[in-house]
Amino acid sequence: MLDREAAEALFLKHLDWIDKVASIACSNHGIWGADAEDFTAWVRMKLMEDDYAVVRRFLGNSEFRTYLASVVVRHLVNFIREQRGRWRPSAAAERLGAPAVDLEMLVRHDGYTLQQAGEKLRTAGRTTLSDAELARLLGQIPERAPLRPVVGEPAVGLDAAPGTSRADDRVLADEADRRRAEMLGVLGTAMEQLEPEEQLIVQLHFAEGHTLADVARALRL
Repeated sequence: MLDREAAEALFLKHLDWIDKVASIACSNHGIWGADAEDFTAWVRMKLMEDDYAVVRRFLGNSEFRTYLASVVVRHLVNFIREQRGRWRPSAAAERLGAPAVDLEMLVRHDGYTLQQAGEKLRTAGRTTLSDAELARLLGQIPERAPLRPVVGEPAVGLDAAPGTSRADDRVLADEADRRRAEMLGVLGTAMEQLEPEEQLIVQLHFAEGHTLADVARALRL
């Protein structure tokens, strides 16, 4: 097993690779912006825990970058599960005030329809706004892209997201298309920065669904 100094040196040498894998893994699971930055910082800390214990456990059975990629992906699964158990209001909702924060949580997180959320808030004395006023308020809060489901868990698509009207659905669909195009562009740029072998690893694992162990065997890593 590596000592602490050797593990730290190996970690620092591969820091850019760790960030690249984290970025691509987040992109593949629909995680962007602040959440992606949070994950990258979080996985770095996980790799540094207990004097780089994860790095020191590397046995040399595969190429070290392949080992790191498998560790990052496993941590991403845990990160997604933690995110699902924690709800943070968006900056837009916080700027709009308490009714917007309550409304965002009920509709965007808990899955209530606008009408159900309005009734709950009025009954609880949290607002006196009508459904029409709440709809306008919700329209000022950008939709946050849902985290892609962890393998083995039921998927919840855009079709299941609560909406206020057919017009709102069309707006959301257009926004989803725009985001999808942006995501593909960012992913393509990230892929271009990788070496050919690294691109192949990412393609085989994330795009085609092969396990990292199978990829390592196929590429003789």
